[in-house]
Amino acid sequence: MKIVVNKVALENNFKKHIQSILEMAQKTADNGRTAFYYPAPREQGIDTMHLIQEIEKETEGSVYGGYKCIKDGEIRFSIQH
Repeated sequence: MKIVVNKVALENNFKKHIQSILEMAQKTADNGRTAFYYPAPREQGIDTMHLIQEIEKETEGSVYGGYKCIKDGEIRFSIQH
């Protein structure tokens, strides 16, 4: 049996996660809170640390995570003021 990985679908899925996290960050900041949780993608071919790094890059470090922010299947993102 040959397994085929659809790289376009994986990239689109990754981008959807990024967009969802950015929207959550904006809503969290608008509500005056400094942290929120996002479920870590499982069995989707997405590296959690790569996801965190991409969010940090997209937000120029104003939304950040780290190795210790992953717990019980969730990622804790913090927002700088």
